[in-house]
Amino acid sequence: MRMVRTVFTVVLALILVAAPASAAELNALDCAAAAELAAGTPFPLPSPAFADILEPRKGQGPVVITVAGLSFGELGIGPLEVKHFIRLFELFFPKKTINEEELASRFMAFNRDYFFLEDRDGLLTASGAQSQRKLPDNYLEMKLKEIPGYAAHGVVVKPFPWSRDPGDSATTIPELTKKIIEVYDAYKATGRPVYILAHSWGSVLTHTALHRVARVRPDVRIDKLITAGSPLMPANIVVKLFLGLEVTKEHLEKAVSKPAILKTWRNIWSMRDAYSNAIAAADSNYQADSGVENVEPLLIDLILHNKLLKKEARRDLFKIRSIKDWHSAYFFDYQATLNSIQKEISVAIFKPHLAPEVVN
Repeated sequence: MRMVRTVFTVVLALILVAAPASAAELNALDCAAAAELAAGTPFPLPSPAFADILEPRKGQGPVVITVAGLSFGELGIGPLEVKHFIRLFELFFPKKTINEEELASRFMAFNRDYFFLEDRDGLLTASGAQSQRKLPDNYLEMKLKEIPGYAAHGVVVKPFPWSRDPGDSATTIPELTKKIIEVYDAYKATGRPVYILAHSWGSVLTHTALHRVARVRPDVRIDKLITAGSPLMPANIVVKLFLGLEVTKEHLEKAVSKPAILKTWRNIWSMRDAYSNAIAAADSNYQADSGVENVEPLLIDLILHNKLLKKEARRDLFKIRSIKDWHSAYFFDYQATLNSIQKEISVAIFKPHLAPEVVN
């Protein structure tokens, strides 16, 4: 009944303020024009509901633009790579000067303290098979096809190919901007919602591209952005490294905002993935490792006080804190055997949490 009243109110408003207009002209009105015509009416028009009335969905599956993340070989062997975060901060704060040597020193200290490393060989040995694998360029499309009932949902996937090198961001962002507009224009008449699934650095490209689309084509509508392992708001442990550079979490939150053409933003992150964090601008955030037992204090205690288990515990600490493993877990889940404390850690993320965002 409420919807009927809303429709009646909208129609009545258009008739009252645009009586001289012909039926053909009224049928051609879009949301913006209708809202402008009704601006002088004494009753408000609910924008979201009004938009849905004028742009009815036809029950078809979404069109999903996929934007892959960095080549995992680019992430280094476990430790954070300074160059990636320098590029991120240069993108957001182009006028700020960064002392690379000072920042590199901070990162080295972080790696030593966070992973309790003694040498790089120990890190290599501890790194799991998941970390060593270089994912193909089409890994997002491959994973989407694993969604139960994928074919029945009628999902259309539109991959955005790029070099997966963050150094190419300046030239890649305009190409992604063009891609988003092209996909929207190609499918807007079908009633299919347009989603974007972006992983890792792909979310950085997408965030900037969507803001550019909003400026040049404000009529474009993206129904959902799904980000996973996004470095748009790096983990707090990483932000702390930039405190000496006067770059704080508040600076980042101001730089990251929800694009005007985006309806819903879902973000999936992990505390143990230092490339990701909760994003204040997103509509919702899901922490993938929130249910994982905090075994780190026990492992650190073994490293410091148990000579027999020290080496094994160090390897296990790297496993549970492996940035690479958690950074890929959004699509390949997380699993580790911690031998020093005889514990199996298994976390399913893709099917129970990410896939439903695409086909719900």
